[in-house]
Amino acid sequence: MNINDPRLKLTLPIEEIEEGALAQIESALALLCLKTLAIMPDVHAGYDLPIGGVALLEDHIWPGAVGYDIGCGMCFQESHILADELPDHQEIYKRILGMIPVGFDRQKNKMDFTKFRSASGYACLDYAVNEHAAQQMGTLGGGNHFIEIGVSTMLEGHTSVGVTIHSGSRRAGWLIGDFYMRMTNGPVPLNSEIGQAYLQDMNWALDFALANRKHMMQRVFEALGDNFSDKQGFVNENHNHAVVTPEGVLHRKGATPAEYGQVGIIPANMRDGVYITVGLGNKEFLSSASHGAGRTMSRAKASKNLSFSDFQNDMCGIVCPIEEKREKLLDEAPGAYKNINQVLEYQKGKLINVVDHYSPIIVVKG
Repeated sequence: MNINDPRLKLTLPIEEIEEGALAQIESALALLCLKTLAIMPDVHAGYDLPIGGVALLEDHIWPGAVGYDIGCGMCFQESHILADELPDHQEIYKRILGMIPVGFDRQKNKMDFTKFRSASGYACLDYAVNEHAAQQMGTLGGGNHFIEIGVSTMLEGHTSVGVTIHSGSRRAGWLIGDFYMRMTNGPVPLNSEIGQAYLQDMNWALDFALANRKHMMQRVFEALGDNFSDKQGFVNENHNHAVVTPEGVLHRKGATPAEYGQVGIIPANMRDGVYITVGLGNKEFLSSASHGAGRTMSRAKASKNLSFSDFQNDMCGIVCPIEEKREKLLDEAPGAYKNINQVLEYQKGKLINVVDHYSPIIVVKG
């Protein structure tokens, strides 16, 4: 791989990038339609494009560079509750689990949402997406998706409680992504029939993912005994998308938009909380930032090599599903992730500035 390729923009030393991600970077650089490839410091191997990759393509759209969980992202909303006013933490945790299905659980009754009509014309895709969407609206999912209630730590005298939700378009988005990744096997011209069909169907999934997060945010605020409104202070970002810009088609795979002045969210892990950021609009790096800390090991490796007792000690004082899920949750232990301080250091004053940090007191996982 030619690390001096002017199209390649690295936020971290190349020696710190794992072999699998390097191979995917090399494959992306081989694309004639690639204009710029920016690599965020949470980079690790994904599918076609590494997670933490941002690719600007000329007149082409690439379903594989968006991935399966179209519209996966995060929402944040500060509550009207101060830390010392928060009701019993265990009780809130139980209320949330009673209101929001997690993991493989679904809604008992079908939920309303704008029906999906694929621009591809495949009726079977329409049916499958709509069936899943109706039962998965307002559900969290599993893996690294979470609901986190934390307390502000950086602003003196400011101990407000904030809620962060990380989730995506669930099985509906997965079906759309899988369909087009199989149909394209790489970038396709934006103005082709299939390129335009993907763009339309992807945008539906982006809308569904946001509606899903908002639905859950409403339920969490109900569990807190507070009122939710997205009219003031509500932060939403998705980190799996493609956007048509005057410069080309901008693809983010596990990367956060960081336009100048844009408020963002960078979570660390279950123990170390969530950082609120403001973008600096660095055009060289495609006005992007990391979407998290990034993994240091695969889920299988983490489950095999990490200590459950260390995980328990890490999570001491935080209400979370560690006892009920035990070793099944080990792949989400803090030790499976990169050092968030180093990841942020690569970006501070360059891509983003950190303006607040919320330390977790309640974490809900699937």
